[in-house]
Amino acid sequence: MLEVYGRNRDKLALLQNAFGVIETKKLNAIDLLEFSLPENDPKNLHCLPFNHVRVSGENALYRIMPMAKDISETGFVRYECEHVIALLIDTVMFGFVSVGGLGFATRNVINHILGRQGNWVLDECDFARQFEYGWEQENLLAALFSVPNRFAEPYIWKFDTSTYPYRVSLKRLDESRTPDHYIRKGHNRLALTNQSDPRQICTRLYPLGAGEGVNQLGIASINNGIPYIQSPQSHIERYGIVERVWVDRRYENQQSLFDAAKAMLDELQDPFVEYEAEYVGDCAIGDIVRIPDSDITSFITEITKTHGEVPEQSITIANRPRNIAGTVADLADRQRIEMTYSQGATQLYADSIADNADGNTPLELRFFIPSEMRFVNAVKFRIRISAFRAYSRATAGGGAHAETTSSGGGTYDVTGGGGPPQTTSNSGGGATPTSSAVTLTSQNTIGGDSGGIGAANHNHGLPINGPLVTYVDFENQTVRTHNFVPSGSHIHAAHEHTITVPAHSHTINFPAHDHSIWVPSHVHSFNVPNHMHNITPVIEFFGGANGFDLIVNGQQRATYNTSDLEIDVTEFLIQNGMIPRGVWHTIGIKPNAIARVEMSYFVQGFIQSRGDMAV
Repeated sequence: MLEVYGRNRDKLALLQNAFGVIETKKLNAIDLLEFSLPENDPKNLHCLPFNHVRVSGENALYRIMPMAKDISETGFVRYECEHVIALLIDTVMFGFVSVGGLGFATRNVINHILGRQGNWVLDECDFARQFEYGWEQENLLAALFSVPNRFAEPYIWKFDTSTYPYRVSLKRLDESRTPDHYIRKGHNRLALTNQSDPRQICTRLYPLGAGEGVNQLGIASINNGIPYIQSPQSHIERYGIVERVWVDRRYENQQSLFDAAKAMLDELQDPFVEYEAEYVGDCAIGDIVRIPDSDITSFITEITKTHGEVPEQSITIANRPRNIAGTVADLADRQRIEMTYSQGATQLYADSIADNADGNTPLELRFFIPSEMRFVNAVKFRIRISAFRAYSRATAGGGAHAETTSSGGGTYDVTGGGGPPQTTSNSGGGATPTSSAVTLTSQNTIGGDSGGIGAANHNHGLPINGPLVTYVDFENQTVRTHNFVPSGSHIHAAHEHTITVPAHSHTINFPAHDHSIWVPSHVHSFNVPNHMHNITPVIEFFGGANGFDLIVNGQQRATYNTSDLEIDVTEFLIQNGMIPRGVWHTIGIKPNAIARVEMSYFVQGFIQSRGDMAV
C-alpha cells in the first residue's frame, strides 16, 4: 500500500488501489518508484506533480514527477516517481563556485553544498579529504554526487527520510568484511544470469597526478623513463594492448601515484562481470553477497523490487563494484566531471622578507594577485619581532700625501678698537729723602740754591753748564734740571734733598683704531701613513619591541601585543566586496620599538585553467 503526502509533508491519503508498484534502487544514484491507479480512482486528485509517495512501512520517500494515461476501456494512470534526494536538483549554484582545499575537509564541502537549501542536512561522513572543487551554473545534486567521484575507494550514499530535514550520509564500503548474504542454488536463488563487458578492459595505463601540461606529475622518472604501466604478458596475449589514461590530481607523490595505478590496473585488466539473481530475502544496496558456486563476492549495486501480493525481487552484483575506482567508463566520466566541475586547480605561492624597522619606518612587503585567480581562499602572514641587528665592516686603508686647495693671501681687518680714557689705580704721595756730599772748588749754583764751604778755582770734575740735578715737580707737572755753573771757589757742605710726591692717579687715553692682519698666499699639507683597521666580526643587538601595528595598503588595521603571530589578512584586503586583482598589495609591520622584523606570507587561490596559450 502506498501513502501520499503533500509538498509540506502532510499526509493526504492511502492509495489502497495502487498496483504495479515497482521500486528500483541503484548504488549512488537516484532511486525510482512507479505505480498505477485506476483512472476513475478519486485519489488521483492527490497524485499531483511534486507530491510525495512512500511504500507503507519503508523509509524511502519519493516525489511524483511525470504521469501517463491509458485511454483503453480499462483505463489507468501510470505515475513515475524519483527519490526526494532529487529535491536538490531544484536549487542551483549560480555563477562559478569554488570550495575545499587545504584545511577544508569533505564534511565541510558537503555542508557548504547542502547549506544552500533547507530540505537535506549531512548526518555521517567517513571521509576527510581536502580536495578543491569548482562548479559553474550547477545544481546541488550534481555537485553533491561529484564530491566522492575523486575518491579511489568504494563509497555509498545513504538517505534517511524518517525525519525532517532529511539526512544524507557518505559512508565507506568495506570490501574486506564478512559477506552479508550467501546466494545458493536451490536455497534462496531462483535464477542467475551474468554478463561480461570487455569494453572496460585496460592492459596499459598512463597515470597522471597533480599539475597540468608539461608540469603534470607522472611516473616516468621512477619507471625507467616509461610513462605507463602494463599488464602481464598473459593478459596482453588474451586481450591485446588496450590503453587508457587515468588522471587523479590528488596525487602529488610519484610513488603514491605509481602504487595506486598498479592497484587500479589489477582490477581493469580483467573484464567487468555482472550477475543478476532472483533472490528471496531482505537486502540493501551496498550489502556484500557471496555466490559460492561462481566464486563471486561483491556488492549489491542494484535492487528491483515488485510490491504486490507475491513480492518479487532481483539483485545485481558484480565481480567488482561499478564505481569510480572500478571501471574505465567511470574513469572517463570522472575526467569529464573534472573538466565540467573543476576547470582549474588550487595554487599556493609564498614569499618572505626580513629587515630592521622602528616606530617611524615600518617594514613593508608588496605582493601581487594575478587576474587569472578566480577565487582567493586565504592570504596569511607569519610575523616575528626580534632584536634590532647592527653589522660592522672595515677595509684596509693606504697612506698618502694630500694637499688642500691653495688659499690666496691678503689684508684682513679685525674688529675696531679704542674707546674712552682709562684710569689706572691711584698712587699715594709722600716725602723721599736723598743724601749726597758735594765738594765744590769754585762757586756752585744748583737750582738757585747754594751753600756749603767755598773753595776757589776747582769744580770736582763737573762739566760747566752740565746737568747737575734733575727732579720732577709733581704739583706743577713739570721736570726741572739744575745745571753746574761755576762762580767762584767754594764748597757745598754735605746736605740732603727731600722730594715730596703728592697722591695722584694716571689717565691713559686709547683713541678708536683698527688692527690689520696680513695673510700671505699658502697651502695646507698633511700626510696619512699606510695603515689597517683591525676589527672583531660581531653582530650587535639592540631594542626590545614586544608588539607591532599592522598596516594594510597604507591603513593601520590592527595592533598586536606579541612578538610572534600568524595573521589572516584576507578580510583586510577586500574592497567593494572582493580582493582587487592585477594590482600591488602592501603589508607593513611597524614595531613599537627599534627591532628586526621577519615576515612570511602565502596566498591560496583557485586558478582557472583557461587560456589560448601555454607559455
